[in-house]
This record gives sequence, structure tokens and C-alpha cells, in this order.
Amino acid sequence: MSLDFTAERAFVGDDSIGLDYFLWGVVLAAASADVALTLLGLSMCFSEANPVAQMALDTGGGAGLFVLKAAALGALFAVYRYASSRYRRAALVAFSLPQLFAVGHNTLLIVKHAHVC
Repeated sequence: MSLDFTAERAFVGDDSIGLDYFLWGVVLAAASADVALTLLGLSMCFSEANPVAQMALDTGGGAGLFVLKAAALGALFAVYRYASSRYRRAALVAFSLPQLFAVGHNTLLIVKHAHVC
């Protein structure tokens, strides 16, 4: 077993794509949960705070929000596909972190304030 410490291997890790599949799963699950929790919150009494998402909702309702999220995922896929391999996983993590934050935030808002609606 030889150790290869080139810049790319040190950043990316091993050549297994299992981590990539896992990160794509996190991205898709977080994006889906974000849309679902947003629509749930809107059906209760909450309002959308993101002006871009609000414009998508005003234009196309729930389908508009879905199209907006699909466009963001399409842009992520393009970055993943055409970026250097050393940045692919970083792009997946960078996309998923705000999504996970939104899921946590929306969940807390719904749990904490659902009784007021």
C-alpha cells in the first residue's frame, strides 16, 4: 500500500465515489425537506422570508418553488460535472449546509409556533 500525498488526493481523499453518493443524498434530502417544510409552513400561517423564493411562489405557487430548487440543483450539477475533482465535494457540502440550516430553522419555527397559527 503506497501513500500518495499529492494536492488532489490529499483534498479529495480516496478514489471511492461512495462519499460522493452520500453527499448527493444529503443534498437531495435537504433540498426536498426544505421545499416540503416551506410549503407546510406556508399552508399554516408563515410567510417566505427569501425574496427570490417569494417571487417564485408568487409566480408559480408551489410549482414555482420546485422549479427554483430544481434550477439550483441543476447549477450544482453543472459545477459538480465541470469543476476540478478537488472542488466537487466542496461544492456539494457548500450547497447542503445552507439547506440543512433552513430545514432545521423551518422545523423549529413550525414546532415552536404552530399552535399560534
